[in-house]
Amino acid sequence: MATKPVTLRLDEEFHTRLKARAEEMGTTVTALITEVTERELDEGRERFLEAAADFNTPENWDYVRERFGPRS
Repeated sequence: MATKPVTLRLDEEFHTRLKARAEEMGTTVTALITEVTERELDEGRERFLEAAADFNTPENWDYVRERFGPRS
């Protein structure tokens, strides 16, 4: 898949926080921004938000587990 460069203008403090989070996660700023953006554009996002709002139903827990897997 071809990629396109994108220029973002971030204030220094935000960039510092973003870079620290990426390092903490063992990834790059570009990869972190891409991951978060893909998650935001995910067609299942609304379903996920509905499930997160009501964890008390078994089908919502199943959906969350299916999407994110068990915690280790």
